[in-house]
Amino acid sequence: MAITAQAAAHDATPTPSSVTSRYNVELTTGTEVVEAAQSFTLTLNIQDTTTNAPVTEFDEVHTKLLHLILISEDLGEFHHLHPDYEGDGTFTLNDVVLPLAANYIVFADFTPTGDTQQVVRNVLTVSGAEPTHAHLTASASDVTVGDLTIHLGNEGITAGTETSLSFHVTDANTGADVTNLEEYLGAAGHLVIIDPSTQVYIHTHPAGHDMDNMSGMSHTATATPEMAGMEMPMQYGPHLEFMATFPTEGLWAMWLQVQYEGEIYTFPYVVEVTGTSEAAPAAHHH
Repeated sequence: MAITAQAAAHDATPTPSSVTSRYNVELTTGTEVVEAAQSFTLTLNIQDTTTNAPVTEFDEVHTKLLHLILISEDLGEFHHLHPDYEGDGTFTLNDVVLPLAANYIVFADFTPTGDTQQVVRNVLTVSGAEPTHAHLTASASDVTVGDLTIHLGNEGITAGTETSLSFHVTDANTGADVTNLEEYLGAAGHLVIIDPSTQVYIHTHPAGHDMDNMSGMSHTATATPEMAGMEMPMQYGPHLEFMATFPTEGLWAMWLQVQYEGEIYTFPYVVEVTGTSEAAPAAHHH
């Protein structure tokens, strides 16, 4: 499942909140000024603008009621967080630490019960931040983080056309295929894609899972009485495939997240999207 959202126009002066469709997300912090590298509490209040009432019921999507993406304005910092629901439309995230004195673009990704998946964009300013822009260059196909190397196999991406993004996971030290990625938030991986000025947000998940790879199980183990009725965690790899439509040409930033040996790994990429005479406008995909 992928969701794409056209964000509100980016103003030179950050605004406290913005409205996507019929929902408003108000951001407040526990301190008057947010300082870089200092812990603070972030509170989100979600309101239905047609009734001016708080949204109180949310559907769980990929194991969470709210996915919160924070990205620095230069696209150098990426955070995927999950605030706790306090009730009455209020979510709270404690002990948030942002490393840079920068403007952070905040995407609140949620599904009100009875409605479709929504994305609301806000800007959160850290003390001392100066407006900046991303200066991107296309990244290498291979990105290494810790013990893993992930290869992006795409040689060309065209705007306005649904594209299969193919990734291959190997051990960074041995080059061997990695087949024991763990399930992360109900999926084999998560891919977030942002345009250079953070106007478009795409969040997509693998098109298919390696359903025959089961954790800790061999052909003989599956037959033992002790294993009967046990629900074993899934494992994935080495291939991960995501579907996405890039509305416009240019350089796009992507962050692929997977879980391996209990840790979350985040792989940054920058891809070049070539133009087409019929580039599709940004739209919601569910």
